[in-house]
Amino acid sequence: MKVLVTGATGRVGRSLLLHKPSDVDVEVLLSPVSQQLEGYAWYRTDIADYEKTRMAVTCADPDVVVHLAAFTDVDECENVPDMAFKFNCDGAANIAKSCAECGAKLVFISTDHVFDGISGPYTEDDRPNPVNVYGRSKLEGEQAAAEHADKLLIVRIAVVFGKRIEGTRHNFVSWLIEQFQSGNTVNAWNDQYTTPAYLEELTRVLWKLIDKNSTGIIHYGTSDMLSRYEMAINVCKTMGFSEGLVMSVSFSDVNLIAKRPLISGFVTDKVHEILNMPPVSFANALFHMTET
Repeated sequence: MKVLVTGATGRVGRSLLLHKPSDVDVEVLLSPVSQQLEGYAWYRTDIADYEKTRMAVTCADPDVVVHLAAFTDVDECENVPDMAFKFNCDGAANIAKSCAECGAKLVFISTDHVFDGISGPYTEDDRPNPVNVYGRSKLEGEQAAAEHADKLLIVRIAVVFGKRIEGTRHNFVSWLIEQFQSGNTVNAWNDQYTTPAYLEELTRVLWKLIDKNSTGIIHYGTSDMLSRYEMAINVCKTMGFSEGLVMSVSFSDVNLIAKRPLISGFVTDKVHEILNMPPVSFANALFHMTET
């Protein structure tokens, strides 16, 4: 099986490459400005340009395209909404059309920001209602993918955490650890909740879903819905840092441009039933990080 990965230089993309099954051939679709990844066949394209995207995907001729590339800066999306929709919606449509043309299945990675956060945790059947530009652009990306792709799996995730992979940005937990190791205090929201996704387990889940040829919509995250404050306290408890380094603050006290869904966690029963895998708690994921 050949899999083409967009957004391969990000943390989820890099993890997919590092932990690919031995019987899978992975190639990468890079943006015009992304760094080249050694050891992988690669193609460059601007996914907002359909013809260039079609040519690149057709040349790769994959069985599956995992579409991770996205404009994910939630606040910056409010400042440049045209760019957000161009990349997250138009780009998804172009990838989906290209998949349909060459017979590839599309795995589209989406977000908890498609929900308003009023009545979470959410199942796959709950109706999306985004409250910010990022969420709206990703929801329209989902809809474009569903319209154009013949074979489609949408996987929604939130707050991906784990060991930092060299060459990628810090995630929330790796950033916390760095701050605590330096003795710095951190402010952590106590009233916005979600179900974070442990990177190593997410990687296994994605490869298993691809192997099973799953379709539809899947929610993935840890078994617990937590605030950033609770995540930070868990990190302190598991890794031996002082809980006094964590300052509890309200989301409303933080000066951010974009609204966020306040209770946007996922119900993840479906993915565990499909894969026959037990859910992983945030605490167990942290323990696993310390042991590997």
